[in-house]
Amino acid sequence: MNLADNSVSARDLVVVYRTARGTVPALDHRSLEVEGGGSVAIMGPSGCGKSTLLGLLGGLARPTSGSVTIGGTEISSLAEKARIQFRRENLGMLYQQDNLMPHLTVEENVGLQLAIARPGEQPDGDVHALLERLGLAALADRLPDQLSGGQRQRAAIARAVIHLPAVILADEPTGSLDPDNAERAIDTLIDSQRKIGATLVLVTHDPKIAARADSIIALEQPIPNDAATDAD
Repeated sequence: MNLADNSVSARDLVVVYRTARGTVPALDHRSLEVEGGGSVAIMGPSGCGKSTLLGLLGGLARPTSGSVTIGGTEISSLAEKARIQFRRENLGMLYQQDNLMPHLTVEENVGLQLAIARPGEQPDGDVHALLERLGLAALADRLPDQLSGGQRQRAAIARAVIHLPAVILADEPTGSLDPDNAERAIDTLIDSQRKIGATLVLVTHDPKIAARADSIIALEQPIPNDAATDAD
């Protein structure tokens, strides 16, 4: 973990998209504060901006206005190249779809992430130890299409945490899993987050999953502005 302080702070975030019908608000969230090593679940109806917020925290985009700060670095003000580098070194990303490379084995998928985030390091020992801890050692040589949905998501969690990220951002990581596999996956995720001392920001529709976090933030639907309303 590169960051001594891995707190997450977002202030006065607004995202507005311009369309032929006018400007459309995608997010209007005034404050988000997560202490380093803590966890927060973000809930809300479809279209309220949950994934948009997570993308801003991950430096995948910049807000129309407002700021995002992680560990003292205001990533929303960084140039694109610097944001990419910050994300590679300090963030772990997890999605509903596992996004594993189909032609790589479990071990290779996880090792590739470590090689990208920590170039020049020898990944083998770290990868083997993590797969063993997550109960994936026996599956290390399998390709993603040889795994069950739950196994694939555990492999995706391994890939997200192998480089010891300061912050883990998870967007509906259990959304495509049945209840039993969802519970196993969230157990694996939270156990990994706590073991490495990372901060976790989790988007979910599932109240049971949200209850596993230290706190819950409920987003509301952005109010359409006059231009968008008139266009309707």
